[in-house]
Amino acid sequence: MLEIFRSFFTAYWYVIIPVVFTVLLSIPVIVYWSSFKYWLMKVRIRLPGLGRISHWVKHPGEKEKPSDTNAKPIGFLSSELELCSFYDKYYREHQPSEANFRRSQDYLGKIQEDGRREKGLGLWTLIIVLMLIEATAFGFALAPFALTLATPNTALAGAFAIGLVISIIGLFLSEFAGRALYKNRVVDNIMSYENLRRTGAGGDMISTHIITIDNTNDDDSCAPYQQMLNRVKVDKDGDMPAKRFTMLIGYGVFIIGLAVAAFWVRTETLNAQESDLIANPPAVMQSADDFPAADNVPIPDDMKALSDSATHKSAQDQIDSLHRASLVTFAVLSGLFIFIQASSTYLAFIFGFAGTHSRKAWERTHKFSSADDFMRYHANKARGVANDAQASLGTLQGLQMKVFRVGGKELEALRSDLLNRTFESYIAQEDEKNAAKARKNVTDNLGKESRKVIENYFKKVVADLSAAIEAGDNARINDLISVAGPRFEQIADNDPTLADFKKQFAGLSIFNAKPNAAPTAAAVVAPVENSVAEVAQAVEAAPTPTPTAAPAQTTFDHNAFGDLTGYEEDDIDYVANKKGVDAAVIRRARKLQLLDKSEA
Repeated sequence: MLEIFRSFFTAYWYVIIPVVFTVLLSIPVIVYWSSFKYWLMKVRIRLPGLGRISHWVKHPGEKEKPSDTNAKPIGFLSSELELCSFYDKYYREHQPSEANFRRSQDYLGKIQEDGRREKGLGLWTLIIVLMLIEATAFGFALAPFALTLATPNTALAGAFAIGLVISIIGLFLSEFAGRALYKNRVVDNIMSYENLRRTGAGGDMISTHIITIDNTNDDDSCAPYQQMLNRVKVDKDGDMPAKRFTMLIGYGVFIIGLAVAAFWVRTETLNAQESDLIANPPAVMQSADDFPAADNVPIPDDMKALSDSATHKSAQDQIDSLHRASLVTFAVLSGLFIFIQASSTYLAFIFGFAGTHSRKAWERTHKFSSADDFMRYHANKARGVANDAQASLGTLQGLQMKVFRVGGKELEALRSDLLNRTFESYIAQEDEKNAAKARKNVTDNLGKESRKVIENYFKKVVADLSAAIEAGDNARINDLISVAGPRFEQIADNDPTLADFKKQFAGLSIFNAKPNAAPTAAAVVAPVENSVAEVAQAVEAAPTPTPTAAPAQTTFDHNAFGDLTGYEEDDIDYVANKKGVDAAVIRRARKLQLLDKSEA
């Protein structure tokens, strides 16, 4: 067998060496994938002649223009912005806080995966070596039947390639099967809490939150099994988590089928060899004691028949011994294949994570014994990414300066502007953009809330007025029309939603039992039903101390109730009671005052 290996390596060394080298090189790539991606990105950007910098030098793009979120842009070219954006992704990954470290630990603890880890370099090397052994064993089994029209060496190489493909497929399937087996154990762990379930909705075995690392504390009050369900995706039977065995059964059938097929192929090969031996039995030398040799001495017929019988018996004994030994060897090889696959599955079972974000949380925490170590590590990493980004940006800007056909004041302006276009400035500008977007979102949300309050008020007024008309309550009709009439007059006719309410109110106003007075700010409001008066106060501007003839105020004065920013959310109801207005009004005024302070 060693001679076969030597011949195969001698004939195909130029194929074997690159394959083995590539396989071994893939191990650190798998283990250190994040660092490899960053290195690959830098190569793609800085590769001379073919990198992105070479393309950006020829296509610098236009300078950025002012926008809603960036009123005073620094003046980056679009190519410079694109370059910085590639590094920005990795720079942000190394900006976590100590609280982020604590949240990652909390995430792993709640899903009970704080003691698990991913496979390291040594384990992946072991798995790859076992895969190559599998491929070699399959190669020898398939060699007699693979590429039958090819030369023996070519057939052996083809059989090895087929065996390598089968081994790679088996490796992936074993990884999936091991992870499926571990997820089933997680389901078992969740179901172990079934007897300790809470009553009511809090005892349902369903996911109650969408949990990531950033909001891992949102389910602190939930039961342990719900915390686990919030962090892992499991199949369900009705409202209960369920285990799944489809992957495991399919993988088992695949492995057992391959082991049986390999044994059968080897057995058929053995039968073919035995047929050749029976057709051409090996010569068996007779011993001198049994059959003395003599030249030119005739041998009797009975002695010749005895000699042939002994020779045939000796050949059959050899064949029988070879058959028994071969069957044992084939069984051992099939058992070895099953053992290798089982080992790979077991490694996938005891390593890795089931949680949706568990691997990310583990990557952030497993290297560090404390939050201080965590912060120092990421500070150094962020500094390294920033230095790499600035180096690439400086290279791009230097090459662009050589290409630009400018002179005089234009060249000086470009050079002076160059000092401001740094990666640090880019990060500061992006942070300001994000802050502006956040402020705009807050303003938009407040506007939507205010709009909703107004719509609800007018809808309520129309409904109450219709009910009063139906009941024939003239006093209530007059009160509603007198209070709400001036407010409906302020609605623009081109408002698609409120204009409909205005038309409905105008149609119902004919039931007014007395003519309306001149529109006023309604400083003194006649008592009406609480349901209408409370909503009216939510839209009404600050109450005027004395009656005036001024038109009703159309804007919401959020400073009419004094400084509300010092109050907590729990104090809103008390403050609203003291002010004599609805709590929604106080809450809205407080939000607007907080917005004013944040922008001051």
